[in-house]
Amino acid sequence: MSYHALLTLVFFVAFIVMVGWVYRPGRKQDYEKLGEIALEEDRNHQGGEQ
Repeated sequence: MSYHALLTLVFFVAFIVMVGWVYRPGRKQDYEKLGEIALEEDRNHQGGEQ
């Protein structure tokens, strides 16, 4: 196996591992909570500026 083929295989495996880590079911609550951060800041600013 050549150096380039081995390097490609390493990066492919790393990519698959990262995708699996991001999309695992346990992370859904974390992403939902993180997605609310911008909305909470907007709600806080709207209450004080109106």
